[in-house]
Amino acid sequence: MIERGIEQRPMNIVRRRVMAIVLTGLVVVAVPAVLVAWRNPWHYVHLMPFGRSSVVAAVLFAASVLLGVAAWLVLRPALARAAAVVATVLALMAACSGVEFLGPSLYGMEPDGDSRVVALSSGGSFEVVLLHYPEFMTGFDVLRIRSRAGLRSREANQDLACFATPFDGLGSEGTFSTARFLSDHEIEVRTEAGQPWTTRFDPRTFLAVSTLSHGCQ
Repeated sequence: MIERGIEQRPMNIVRRRVMAIVLTGLVVVAVPAVLVAWRNPWHYVHLMPFGRSSVVAAVLFAASVLLGVAAWLVLRPALARAAAVVATVLALMAACSGVEFLGPSLYGMEPDGDSRVVALSSGGSFEVVLLHYPEFMTGFDVLRIRSRAGLRSREANQDLACFATPFDGLGSEGTFSTARFLSDHEIEVRTEAGQPWTTRFDPRTFLAVSTLSHGCQ
């Protein structure tokens, strides 16, 4: 019995160390990946869902917890308890900082829900999407140009048009109605009053020659 207990103890230690390595490895992979998605300097469309503040905050929270568990698995009891306390504090700080510092955008909040395609070029290479940014007693309808290139699809680092949507409304002349491509690199935007506005954009940078703003910052 004594020999069996001695044999099991090294095995338990090995298992705990392996689990700690696996948990640490998950953190090492997940945290840089989600931070890259948050920064996303290339504006890749498929990275954007993973860069939302709620996702970043959740990953940072989970990473702190996983590191605490990994420390608890390999450290002595006294150190393990200290590591658990530190991990708990870091997890709470990570969650709060993720919401507080990563969440706000130019319009106060992140867009709610998925983007909606409102115009598609005849060649199928570009599209205009509509995003809604909510804010207290108001909101913003924002149009942006995107390429359609599969996993390499990108979004313009510029708002093509922005329409404020306050609680009491702005009237038909300041409300977005439709958008369409006049050519592969020329776009027309109309308000609900039927007023047209057109501009062209660079097919490499997706930046428009001019932009439209109705009540936005």
